[in-house]
Amino acid sequence: MKKIKITALLIVLGAGLAFAQGPRGEHPRGDMMKNKIEHLDSIVDLTDDQKTKITALQTDLKVKMKEARSNQDRDAMKALRDKHKSDIEAILTPEQNEKLKAAKEAKRADMKEMRSELKKYKEEQVKPTMKLKREEFDQLLSEDEKTTISTLRAEMKEIRANKKAEGDGKPMAHDPEQRKLMKEKLEASLAPIVEAHKAELEKVEADLKPLRETWKADMNQIKESHGIACDSTSKKKCDKENCKDACKGKKHKGKKGNHNESRADKATMKHYKFLLMKFE
Repeated sequence: MKKIKITALLIVLGAGLAFAQGPRGEHPRGDMMKNKIEHLDSIVDLTDDQKTKITALQTDLKVKMKEARSNQDRDAMKALRDKHKSDIEAILTPEQNEKLKAAKEAKRADMKEMRSELKKYKEEQVKPTMKLKREEFDQLLSEDEKTTISTLRAEMKEIRANKKAEGDGKPMAHDPEQRKLMKEKLEASLAPIVEAHKAELEKVEADLKPLRETWKADMNQIKESHGIACDSTSKKKCDKENCKDACKGKKHKGKKGNHNESRADKATMKHYKFLLMKFE
């Protein structure tokens, strides 16, 4: 069966953070610190002295990470995380470090299996439907509109290639200037097309809504079978290591803003992503 490939521009306005970076919004930092230590204790059986030392490390890290984030210094943040990891390893005994290493390797293997199952589900259930919807919608576009979309795809591909060639290790989602450039290109090229086909695009989203809910429920079941529950009703918090895929695209509550505008932006972004889909 011919492999289906989707090329779609993703502008990520919020990214999952590792524990060391600290939670956002309403997630209590104290609870996260406590949960981290409890999780570590469940693996290596910490002594009271080790718990005290690690708690002190966590508190110190929180202060330093806050300063690094305020300065948008990602190199400093990485250095702090690396040092924090080595500091904890220094507190643990060789036997405890071996247990921790084995637990991490087992978790990585489980997450790899989960990602494989999710990929297979998307290939078999999601992509064929999206391909059909996109092909049907393509019939509504004028040749000029098709050319505009094709040109934008090529431009975005070049931006990503140049970004990769720079090799600075910073994802586009974390590069304000690059993200701004991408957004400007989207608005300049796709906004007129969205406006011209707004009714049709809204119908597509209406048709897809129940399907998206089914897909989400099915994929949540896959995640839950691997010990991860990241749906809105779950109280379990997911960190970057344990839930990189399951929490992808999930936004945490932060500063108050214009909720109507946020919903409008989200809807428009769905339209942009739909228009930029390419199946081969």
